[in-house]
Amino acid sequence: MVVLGLTLTACSGTTPQTTSAVESPTVTATATGTVQPGPTEPIPTVTADPLTPTKPTPRPSATPSATPTTPAPTPTDPGSVAGACERTLPAYPALERGATAPAVRSLQCFLNDADYGPVAVDGVYGAQTRAAVTKVESTFEGPAPKPGRIDAGMWVLLISRSLGDGTLKVGSKGADVVTLQRALRAAGGTITVDGDFGSETKKVVKRFQQANRIGDDGVVGDETLFLLKMGATIG
Repeated sequence: MVVLGLTLTACSGTTPQTTSAVESPTVTATATGTVQPGPTEPIPTVTADPLTPTKPTPRPSATPSATPTTPAPTPTDPGSVAGACERTLPAYPALERGATAPAVRSLQCFLNDADYGPVAVDGVYGAQTRAAVTKVESTFEGPAPKPGRIDAGMWVLLISRSLGDGTLKVGSKGADVVTLQRALRAAGGTITVDGDFGSETKKVVKRFQQANRIGDDGVVGDETLFLLKMGATIG
């Protein structure tokens, strides 16, 4: 409550007595009855920090299972077995389904070379190899004489499928000559497989040409290549 101090003036004209007012921290009364504000201390100004959006704290992810995950096995190409193919054999024997021999590995390699695979090169003449041989037999003009049997003619056909179309003759060298020499060996000729078309190779080529009645110039041209790729033999 505020108590006001009033100034009273006597009629006799004596000096007016002023009764002091009880001070309030905020208001002072005068004789005229006017209320004046007393001295006040300044109101402190508080500056607030600007509001900054706070990013939500990410929750930790679920703890991974302690059980190690076994990676899925990488599929392998059954038609590619590094170092497993030996294409040059001392002889190319007849093979029947169920055979297990090094020559079966060579057969499987030649099937892959001629795009009749992919066949696993495992040395076993099983169902997969038989399926690839069936693909070869489906290219014959008539039924296979002995289905599934790998004879001299089948060896010559498969080996020769890798031959190019260029003419081969004395002086020729390289991979095509190696393939030719393998095919002539499979056809029944006695020949060294060295990639060099010399006199020995010419002699065997002439024998092959004579056996198939196409002349005997010793040059492997279109006609001789055709017969080789069809599986002709020396007999």
